[in-house]
Amino acid sequence: MNAEDPITIRNPGRLLTLTYVISLSVIAVLSLVVHFMLDEVISEQNNTGKIVNVSGQQRMLSQRASMFAVDYLQTGAQKSKRLSIAAIEKMKQNHQFLLAPHFEALSKGQPSPLSEELYNLYFMPPSDVDKKIKLFEGEIRAALSENGNVGAVQFSNGSLMFLQLAESDLLTPLHNIVGQYEKESLEKVNDLRNAQNVVLGIIILTILVEAFFIFRPMVAKVSRFATKLQRDANFDYLSGLLNRRAFQIVSQQAIAASHRYKRSLSVVMIDIDFFKRINDTHGHDMGDKAIKHVAKILKMSSRNADCVARIGGEEFVLLLPDTDRAGAFKLAEKLRDRISKNPLDVNGKFIDITVSAGVSYVKEHHDTIESALSEADDALYKAKESGRNNVQLA
Repeated sequence: MNAEDPITIRNPGRLLTLTYVISLSVIAVLSLVVHFMLDEVISEQNNTGKIVNVSGQQRMLSQRASMFAVDYLQTGAQKSKRLSIAAIEKMKQNHQFLLAPHFEALSKGQPSPLSEELYNLYFMPPSDVDKKIKLFEGEIRAALSENGNVGAVQFSNGSLMFLQLAESDLLTPLHNIVGQYEKESLEKVNDLRNAQNVVLGIIILTILVEAFFIFRPMVAKVSRFATKLQRDANFDYLSGLLNRRAFQIVSQQAIAASHRYKRSLSVVMIDIDFFKRINDTHGHDMGDKAIKHVAKILKMSSRNADCVARIGGEEFVLLLPDTDRAGAFKLAEKLRDRISKNPLDVNGKFIDITVSAGVSYVKEHHDTIESALSEADDALYKAKESGRNNVQLA
């Protein structure tokens, strides 16, 4: 035990700090989850936007390739041939881009990332887009290998195949693929947003739970701790009366008010007679009970405006606002009489207790309570010398 700090007061600071850190950490982690999920939503929107855009280009490129191929066959324009080849090359690149994840997964022995609907559109009849794009490319290249300017309507049977693909057999499945990509991207984004909303809801719920079940009790604990510290700093632990330090503060304020408003202010010092004899005869526990007994009578017999304090072992003091010397003497005499007529009852055993009191009046030249206390103490000494159990004026 530390001799300088014999009484240990449980300081809730460590527990409160730990609770606060854990609570903030939970909120921080959940906030990071929301942040990363938001990034995932944005990334998914960007990726799906690109995929939808590329898949949408396939429809336009099929029409562009067939249109310039027809123009080449009709006019023999080399520019149309180059533009048709460029369109078909771009279409091939886009197709490879869209199916790259599928073929990469298969090469690693992993399941295809394509949904069942997309897989059927790409590889299963009647759509079979993968096969039809390769067929379309081959038909376009075959048509472009012919001599141009063969006439406005005189195309070979082979050169007409790409037109049929571009107009319906390929165009419709390509349109369906774009729709499926848009649908799946919207579903993914919605799933991420729903998950994000769930986490955000968890954050709000966590904050509410922490507010009601952590921070609220934490504030209440701090408040109780502060209240206890304040009481311990101002009140005597044994008697429950103000201690000497608190009495000094209250008395200084009372003197200032007395001088400012020209009001009377008196002091009564009270001392338990033969207190040492009570301790020696009945034990210190009985002495403590005697102090509590006298303190209770003093408190119950005083006005709300009066200040009652224990300033020493068996010494008490009363500060009486708006009370002159005569009034203070009258109250002191009443207190002395009441204490003498109310012996201490301990389990049916009665112990007579008497007190002596000294009364002083705070004068205009008294700037602190010490002068008045000194005069009251002198009067108290006279009461002791006069046989005890009496009141003397300073």
